[in-house]
Amino acid sequence: MKRMLHLSLIALFTLIYGVSEAKLIFENNFHNFGSIAEDGGAVEHIFHFRNDSKTPAVIVSTYSSCGCTKAEFSRKPVMPDSCSIIKVIFNPMNYPGAFSRKVVVVTADGEKEHLLVSGTVIPRQRTIEERYPIELGGGVWAASNAHYFGYVEHGRAKQSTFEIVNRSRRKVALSIINPYTELEFYYPNELAAGEEAALNFVCTLPENSLKYGTLNYAVTLLVDGEKTQYPFVINGLAIDFCEKNANNREQMIAVSEKSIKFGAVKRAHTKHARVLELYNSGATPLMIRKLELNGEGFEVKMKGDSTIEAGGKRVVSIEMDSSSVPYGANVEKLRIISNDPVMPVMTVRVSVIVEK
Repeated sequence: MKRMLHLSLIALFTLIYGVSEAKLIFENNFHNFGSIAEDGGAVEHIFHFRNDSKTPAVIVSTYSSCGCTKAEFSRKPVMPDSCSIIKVIFNPMNYPGAFSRKVVVVTADGEKEHLLVSGTVIPRQRTIEERYPIELGGGVWAASNAHYFGYVEHGRAKQSTFEIVNRSRRKVALSIINPYTELEFYYPNELAAGEEAALNFVCTLPENSLKYGTLNYAVTLLVDGEKTQYPFVINGLAIDFCEKNANNREQMIAVSEKSIKFGAVKRAHTKHARVLELYNSGATPLMIRKLELNGEGFEVKMKGDSTIEAGGKRVVSIEMDSSSVPYGANVEKLRIISNDPVMPVMTVRVSVIVEK
């Protein structure tokens, strides 16, 4: 009923004044809340505006870049040269750290005004349950059981940490099943009841390693000799060591296109192929270390050897068996790992739509 009345009012004012050309002028489109406590409750700020036009202004909606922020406003028309307000409310709970949230104000004529609130949320003291949400087993919980290193350069160690806690009422013994020679773990052998600890680990690929591309490790934690239900998963991308002096680096690798499109194909036992050309635009040999395309039903091959001389090129064939690709839209990534010092991993998008 209220919505019908609101629409009727808009229609009435449109008939009287014609098509709305209202312009909202805000005293200030930005507000900084400063430092606020995460558990201190919602904060609010009132934005004042004036209708700087000859027609009534009607705000029909607002929306925000985050569910933590909302706006309250009157749906009554704001007459020409009259003022009104919009209240913006921000709830800091579970949003620690610096924040910036946009609120978009939409008027009946489709015009949009942008408001911005910002500040810094001082984190609250979190409970053990919040800090360690993953139950590994045997009374041991983890803050996270997955880590992504990004690039792992040959000959350069990368280190990180898994944080755990013993939430049981007894002391537990810890050990790890680690079958990977390039991974090393450092951790306490025992964990008292309620004790927190760090499992430090280091990934080091030898300078002469032949591993390139995606690294996938799954390491099992044992509590009192029993395997936990979830492993620690570590991922990364293995590349050559890259010199850090940017002044002496030039990109060598180039591709004929950044996106390979198979378009729409039928789900039949039919193979389709596309071609991609790799170029060496540098002055030294470009070595293609690995081609990765892990999507189901896809295969990638390169004609010729893996070294492309300066000014040379190679042809890469991307084949797709439509009978092995899932129905619907499929988007995969072709990763080209090389010794290029600027772009050691180049990504080409591969897409196909499989129809019945």
